[in-house]
Amino acid sequence: MIKVTGGVHVEYKIEKYVRSRTDEELLNDLKRVADANSGKVTQKLYREYRKTVDSSLADGTTICKQIGWSTAVALIGVETSKYQNNKKITEEELLNEILRLWTELGRQPTTTDIKNGLCKYSRNRFSIFGGWGGALTKFIEWVNNEGLVSSPDVKFESKNKGRLTSRDINLRLRFKVMQRDNFKCQMCGVAPSNDPTIKLHVDHCTPWAKGGETEIDNLQTLCQNCNLGKSDLT
Repeated sequence: MIKVTGGVHVEYKIEKYVRSRTDEELLNDLKRVADANSGKVTQKLYREYRKTVDSSLADGTTICKQIGWSTAVALIGVETSKYQNNKKITEEELLNEILRLWTELGRQPTTTDIKNGLCKYSRNRFSIFGGWGGALTKFIEWVNNEGLVSSPDVKFESKNKGRLTSRDINLRLRFKVMQRDNFKCQMCGVAPSNDPTIKLHVDHCTPWAKGGETEIDNLQTLCQNCNLGKSDLT
């Protein structure tokens, strides 16, 4: 529509308006996409659906924020494993990922951390434990398995007579040391829970080269700066 005012042409444009949609409407839209694609539904397909059917529909971001993409897909009865090329992930791989997250964050990881992309796996991967809470419970049982925390390296022992442990500190033992030390540097007190740039290391109190064993009582948590500084002095 063109309106002339004082000899000046003023052009009016129709503004696109995206209205709020209920969960039910969003799920119905998603179901239509799946039905039209032989049970397959992705965010890309949903965007294409908006372009060709109804440009006023909310996009995939709205579904992610309002319902959660994985949750929405599950609610309409679609199993993503049927069409996604995802390799089977073992329980141990999932538990190791929780261990990595917990160690790097310096605190118990949450589902928000997963949503923010800090985890290499999506939340629905942990459903084999009965949900995120079940995964954390399983993780605590797993990491506290003393038989798996500090077992001697037989091959290493055969080359180094008289040594009880390997110089290397396995992931579970690292976690146990950091947990005991409250995920804080034992020299300067910094922690990744307060400053995400902080990197924690686990170091031998008595150097392994000088006879110190890789045992929890001979290990301590240090930040990267303190650990490098300690190395310069030894």
